[in-house]
Amino acid sequence: MDTSTELVSVRVAGAKKRRRSVEERRKIVEATLQPGASVSRVAWCHDVNANEVFHLRKLYREERRDGFITAVEMCGKVGRAVNSE
Repeated sequence: MDTSTELVSVRVAGAKKRRRSVEERRKIVEATLQPGASVSRVAWCHDVNANEVFHLRKLYREERRDGFITAVEMCGKVGRAVNSE
């Protein structure tokens, strides 16, 4: 008798890829950023490949970095404009 508790994933032929909204992707990434979170476990819970989650995390970091740099540059330009008057 086999008593293993191993899970088996079966892909149904012809199944379409699920399209996730930006908000859904952001929630998945933010779930992986919680203390003690495992990327593979979060990916499994959301039925996403872990490699895709790592890619989404990279995009998320780039978005946050670019947004921060843009905000700092805008503040710098405003500061220079105020000081030059």
